[in-house]
Amino acid sequence: MYAAGREHPLREPCREILGLAAAGRLPAVTSAEVVREILHRFAHIGRRDLGAALASATLDLFAPVLPVTHRIVQRTAALVERCPRLSARDLVHVATCLEEGIGAIVSPDTGFDEVGAIRRIPPGDRKLLARYLR
Repeated sequence: MYAAGREHPLREPCREILGLAAAGRLPAVTSAEVVREILHRFAHIGRRDLGAALASATLDLFAPVLPVTHRIVQRTAALVERCPRLSARDLVHVATCLEEGIGAIVSPDTGFDEVGAIRRIPPGDRKLLARYLR
């Protein structure tokens, strides 16, 4: 959303990350929850057209998109007490990573730092991001 939204300090770092994923240099996946977040956010600001276009581009770039399964929802519920700073949406991301064996998440949200099993990569941290490049 930072990559496509209005001007923001994270806009260019997020565009760089998407470019690396599109070029096959950064192994990356996303989930149905991310697509839902895109649609929700842009509908909320009255830009359903942009939300639909971004959702479609996300589906194309990250095909196949990871589903939010029953097991992921179970894991999400189990994480509520363990990660009290994270929202329910963020807990779905954590549960997806844990279920799929994903060890890193790109996010500016420092709340993910409390999840010991997942390393957070802040957008713009080129040194940390370089560890994951092909």
